Amino acid sequence: MLAKLSSMLRPKTMAGEMIAILFLSLGLLLVINAALEYQQQKESDEPQHQQSLNKIKKWIPIFEVLDEHQANKVIQLTSRCHSGHNLTKTPYKIRSTSDETLALGQFLSQGLSLANERILVGHATFSQRDFSYQACGKAQIQFPLEGLVVSIKLASGYWLNSEIHPHQSHLVQDIFDRTKRALLVFLFIGGVAITLISHLNKPLNNLSKASREFAQGLKISPVKESGPLDIQRTIKSFNTMQQQVSDEVARRSQTLAAISHDIRTPLTALRLKAELLEHQQDRNSLISSITKMEKITASALEFLKGESRTEPMRLIDLNALLESEWIDFAESGKNVSYTPVPRVMQTCRPDALARAVRNLIENGVKYAGAAVITLSVSRDFVTISVSDNGPGIPAEEIALVVEPFKRLSKARESNKGGFGLGLAIVKAIASGHNAQLSLTPNTPRGLVAAIRLNRSDSIEQVT
Repeated sequence: MLAKLSSMLRPKTMAGEMIAILFLSLGLLLVINAALEYQQQKESDEPQHQQSLNKIKKWIPIFEVLDEHQANKVIQLTSRCHSGHNLTKTPYKIRSTSDETLALGQFLSQGLSLANERILVGHATFSQRDFSYQACGKAQIQFPLEGLVVSIKLASGYWLNSEIHPHQSHLVQDIFDRTKRALLVFLFIGGVAITLISHLNKPLNNLSKASREFAQGLKISPVKESGPLDIQRTIKSFNTMQQQVSDEVARRSQTLAAISHDIRTPLTALRLKAELLEHQQDRNSLISSITKMEKITASALEFLKGESRTEPMRLIDLNALLESEWIDFAESGKNVSYTPVPRVMQTCRPDALARAVRNLIENGVKYAGAAVITLSVSRDFVTISVSDNGPGIPAEEIALVVEPFKRLSKARESNKGGFGLGLAIVKAIASGHNAQLSLTPNTPRGLVAAIRLNRSDSIEQVT
């Protein structure tokens, strides 16, 4: 389950992976930064003491010259959440003292040059009415709140009280503020990085698109040489490769057309001359050799046509294609069966795919006397299967049987007239569809040959 979820969440493109790595790195940096800030503020008491000293030093001279009314007015105007103070006739009521409060009191006494009896530091419990907590608004603070209070006796006899201990909510708020600022910076950097990654990835997307188009129909689509130098070199090599392959295919097509047109003439002339021979045994032997040459030539030409990807891709009904092949074989007296299914629309090269199916059916009829055609559809694939109950193919020979001019053992090939090109043609046609040809044992006997087409290659799916 976890592996499946990880596979679903993992980006499918290089740009996606780069962006994911970038944001994971930034996120990890934010977490580490916040943890260090939190730990530093928790463990460092001296900066807190210094902050308290600076705060009190700032306010003491002001309150020394103000009367009670004026002092309360200033307190009202300057109070902020977590930074309030008040003026009372007696020290603020503290709950207890500790080594921490004594150390802080000593530190403040020395820093303010005041006698120890004029400074009182202790633990206290605050409600939202105390100090400036009402200014915190909707801040998430649980009351009553535990903290520290320092009371300083002024020359006027009044006591200046200040809540100076940065308790947990202070730390969280400070960390949140810093993290928020850092996040804004990182989002800005991330936005710039994504823009640059998209700019760098554009040439690769163009190259990928041109590669798919060339693989499907050998259609030359020159790609603009842009991006970094190494990507430009790759694009230049691809453009050169496209042209070279296209030229080679054109030359082979011309040769194929010439052979197809010209070779039949001398073979026909030889057959006519053979028919004129008086000796029957010599005549039959020569005619048999000529017939074999014609079959070999036809098979070779069919193999070369099967490798061709120049036939355009079209959206067709596979059920109709298979039904047509089934009817043709059935009308010629061959034992071939097929159960039609509802429409299955698939993008393919119809003539080439029909040739592949025909070869598989012919193999089944040739070696088993009968063949069964099956069409099955799943979410991702559509599979055309042709099964028989013949001698099958040994597991160790399956890899060889799909290679051109590779023939099987005499037991299967005996007097069947094969030239080792039937399955090679099917494999070439399947490869031209980015499909897979599989050969597996049938149960209890025979062979199942299947062409599995990718449904994502279809423009439309109708079942």
